[in-house]
Amino acid sequence: MTDNTLANPAPTSDSAWASVLAEYREACTSLQAEVARARNAGDDISEDAAASHAWAARALIETPATHLVHIGQKIRAADNLVNLAALYPGLPDILLNDLFGLLGIDSGDQRLLPYPVQ
Repeated sequence: MTDNTLANPAPTSDSAWASVLAEYREACTSLQAEVARARNAGDDISEDAAASHAWAARALIETPATHLVHIGQKIRAADNLVNLAALYPGLPDILLNDLFGLLGIDSGDQRLLPYPVQ
C-alpha cells in the first residue's frame, strides 16, 4: 500500500478533463478539415495534422476520468486513434452500449439531465 509508482496517483480535476477534451475535439476538427482538403487536392494528409490528432487522442486516453461518461469518450478516442473497429468489428459499439446501459442511457449522444428551468 505504500507503493508510489502507481500511474496517476492524484485525482484529475473536471476542468483538466474539459481542457484535454477540448484539445482533442479541436484536433479532430482539424484532421477532418485536412482529410477533406487532401481529398479535394489529391494530396496526402499532412503528417502534422495526423500527429496532432494522435497526440491529442493519447492525451485524452491517458488523462484519468473523473466521471463514468469519460470512459465512453476514451473508447471513442481509442477507436479513432487505432481503428479498433477494424481490428475487432463492433468492439467500440459493444463497449459503449454496455457502458451507457450501466448508466441507464440509450444513446451516448443524449443529454443525461434535462435542461435547467429558466
